[in-house]
Amino acid sequence: NSNKQFYGLLSESESITSKIILHIHGMAGSYLDHNFYPEMHTYYPQNGISFLAVEHSGTGINGAATERFEQCVEDISDWINFVASLGYKEIWIQSHSLGTSKVAYYMNQTKDDRVKGLVFISPSEMNGLVHDPIGQLDYDAMYPEAKDLITKNMPDQILKHKLWESVEMSAGTFLNMFDDGSNSAIFNYANPKLGWDVVNNISIPVLSISGTNDDGIVTVMDANIAMDLLKSELLHSPRVKTIVYENAAHDFIGFENNIVEDVVDFIII
Repeated sequence: NSNKQFYGLLSESESITSKIILHIHGMAGSYLDHNFYPEMHTYYPQNGISFLAVEHSGTGINGAATERFEQCVEDISDWINFVASLGYKEIWIQSHSLGTSKVAYYMNQTKDDRVKGLVFISPSEMNGLVHDPIGQLDYDAMYPEAKDLITKNMPDQILKHKLWESVEMSAGTFLNMFDDGSNSAIFNYANPKLGWDVVNNISIPVLSISGTNDDGIVTVMDANIAMDLLKSELLHSPRVKTIVYENAAHDFIGFENNIVEDVVDFIII
């Protein structure tokens, strides 16, 4: 990205490999700070797959407050260009939470044939999360304020109310993510009228992982039902596997080993 400097952490396999997993984190996330990263930086390279976790426009509190969803296309493209420049030919993109929506959108926009497959960790329903019983209270507080600030030409003003008690957002970012017609509405489990067009267009292998306590999904739909629905909407993906870990939450603490083993099993066939 011409006007931004993004960082990443790369763990390369000691064996000569063409395979790499590029990881796109979720809302206000980090390329350094997640409980499953250490396992990934160790286990993937041990199994002949390099691993790169990266920053992007939505990194950290400031990124989440000011990003626009569509920036993901340039961000992901830049990282794939970087990975390709290192000589990797088999590029897989792994993503978590909001990151999964960005990756699906990227693939829909670019049809990037350098990407050989996707790993979704908690593909979350962004629209549904502001219309479940807790999210709706935030939405009802934030939406009118955001609309008002936009009419005053103040899109970068931070809203007084925080989303889910923790995430600060500017008026422009909130509406970009959650207004009607937002491009972030990709995994529409509980809102079928929004459709599944982006998911329907994915034409590469997909592994999707959730948990029975994953509040990126279970506030709108039982995780097992949601993953079955997602599988049925991946119409053009040649290979799909969905996994739901019993008692796993959105951060997957305690399930780090499960994730890396299932990802490697899926990629190395």
